[in-house]
Amino acid sequence: MTLKIHHRLLLSIFGACFALVWGLAFVLEPLDGDLTRVGGFTENDFHWRVPQPTFRENLFKVAKDLSEYDRYYDVVLLGDSFSCDQVGHLFGWQNFLINRTGLSVITIDTRRYWPIEILESETFKKHPPRYFIFESVERYLNERAAYFAKDPRPFRENPLPPANFHPVNAPSPMALRPQTRCWDTDYALGYLNAVMQRRFHLNNQVTVLPLANNDGLSTFDDLQKLSASPGSVGLEKAKLFSSRVQDRMLIYFDEAKKHDLAPADLETLRAGMLEFQNLAESNGKTHFVFVIAPDKSSIYAPYLANPSDATHNLVENAAKDPRIHLVRTDLTLTQSITSGIPDVYLPNDSHWGGVGHQRVADALVDFWEGKPAPK
Repeated sequence: MTLKIHHRLLLSIFGACFALVWGLAFVLEPLDGDLTRVGGFTENDFHWRVPQPTFRENLFKVAKDLSEYDRYYDVVLLGDSFSCDQVGHLFGWQNFLINRTGLSVITIDTRRYWPIEILESETFKKHPPRYFIFESVERYLNERAAYFAKDPRPFRENPLPPANFHPVNAPSPMALRPQTRCWDTDYALGYLNAVMQRRFHLNNQVTVLPLANNDGLSTFDDLQKLSASPGSVGLEKAKLFSSRVQDRMLIYFDEAKKHDLAPADLETLRAGMLEFQNLAESNGKTHFVFVIAPDKSSIYAPYLANPSDATHNLVENAAKDPRIHLVRTDLTLTQSITSGIPDVYLPNDSHWGGVGHQRVADALVDFWEGKPAPK
């Protein structure tokens, strides 16, 4: 009798667990963002819910290996996840860049290849590109560029090439991911595991920052109307994010390491960036430019409930040296945010939304055309 009760108890526990997992699989929306995935947060709470400008297909490709860089390209782009991991969303900023300029672009992953490997490659030497772009997320800029300051050389500058662009003009329709149920028990189990790790402080990779008073934010109903019929709700009503949760922001924990940068470190960073530029332009033909992706904790600093959560604006710091070729992504993205456009950065992700990608590409082309940055 005792054994039967024991078996029934085990079956009941197993059945309850099975029901919980399948229940979660039914309730949870499909996983989409890196912050929700790593931190154990739901897309139900943090997924974006307004349409994003996209392309029907990507106009660029990411080199799987350096051997694919085997011919002339107008643009050599060495970048990180903001450039290499955006293929699935169909709104990578290179799409908007190519669409406006018609330039040929090869994208190479800086997490796999050092800048010097590109500069010393046979193809770069034999077929120097018109432009060399180094894209980096802000929190890793110091470790990726400051070390160049160890061996400075006299400053020299290549003039901007003539901006002879030939737009592609591919259509860029607004698209919204269908809101479906994931029916993925593996994801449900992974979500439970991530939640447990977060609750017991075993997973602190994602930090939740409270946002300041949101009285000016649109209601979720307004955002739903905007999603269903773009333009039916004025964009000035939609602020920051379109997710259901609007009083908190997800970021990666290591954004906070910028707090450790002293004035001397910031000076060394500027020197390293300038030397990096000197190296890239040493052939006398290539024009170099930095495209820095600001962290959420710096770009959304004015909206944080706790000012101490804000981190250094390294784009602004670099701009103190006018010799550094730098797209003012901080000013461009801030202008978009303050104008009331939601999801300049995605609420469930550490990367830009479609508008953010588009505005950065436009800012780069404006830089090449000699137009001033936003005030």
